[in-house]
Amino acid sequence: MPARRNRWLFAAQLVIAAVVLWFIGKTLYRQWSDYRAQPLDVHPRWWLIALSGLIVLLAYLLLIQTWREILAGWNARLSFGDAARIWFVSNLGKYVPGKVWQIGTMAVMAQQQNVSGLAASGSAILNALVNLAVGIAIAVITGWSSIQVLSSSYATLGIVVAFLVVGSLLALPFLTPHLVRITNRVSGRELGISALPPRAIYYAILGNVVAWLAYGAAFELLVMGVVGEAPGTPTQYIAAYTSSYVLGYLALAAPGGLGVRDASIAATLPALGIATPPQAVVIMVASRIWLTVLELVPSLIFLARRRLARPHESTVDST
Repeated sequence: MPARRNRWLFAAQLVIAAVVLWFIGKTLYRQWSDYRAQPLDVHPRWWLIALSGLIVLLAYLLLIQTWREILAGWNARLSFGDAARIWFVSNLGKYVPGKVWQIGTMAVMAQQQNVSGLAASGSAILNALVNLAVGIAIAVITGWSSIQVLSSSYATLGIVVAFLVVGSLLALPFLTPHLVRITNRVSGRELGISALPPRAIYYAILGNVVAWLAYGAAFELLVMGVVGEAPGTPTQYIAAYTSSYVLGYLALAAPGGLGVRDASIAATLPALGIATPPQAVVIMVASRIWLTVLELVPSLIFLARRRLARPHESTVDST
């Protein structure tokens, strides 16, 4: 039965991968048409683009270790290799409409590695919430001066949002014990899960802060590599990237933020005065291809490695 369940899960992952490739191909084709229509001569500096990609991959590794720390707080253990495989493969779920696929896949794959269901699902949900909350806070804080320039009314809203998000993150270690007790009381039984130690939660917050800042730095290098210049301040690129990514994530019907994130980048860069409209379209297309390759290629490599290992596993099972 476990072998059959593993085959079904692997088949489902392949189906998700096929759907992901279809959605991405369709969007990239449309964006490529927009790019061809722009009267802009581009001479990419590939070493800068490669360096930006390396920074993103290092940020991914940090987030994987962050997830392992959350699991360890619930007395669950995963090797870094298994955690990386689960993290990258489950990332395919974000390219299917509805964001629950990524979290659900992560939880199911963690359970296959003997992680309890509660720790697997709880860590996946908590990791996603912390990542989103930190992203919102960083987008507001780094984009503060830009918000004031674009609209003073949004500046007031930004103060409220930043205060609530940062306050919630700092209070999270003290709130989780109460949330666990409430959950046990509502369910009418002891669920067998304890509150995370504050160290694990603060580690998760710190890891996500560093990752978002790294994403912004990588985005600035990408812009420099694609259009040859990157006017503006580093915080503007952090704000532009983070806000567009968060908007894409919050658009539940948009797989991988396709369309929403891209439109946000195309509109935000000229509004901040750090790119012309034609440059913004080129950057939009380049960033979509860049991010897709960085998310998709490791995921497909792990799937291919799993597929190549299956004949050996079947031989072991039969003996």
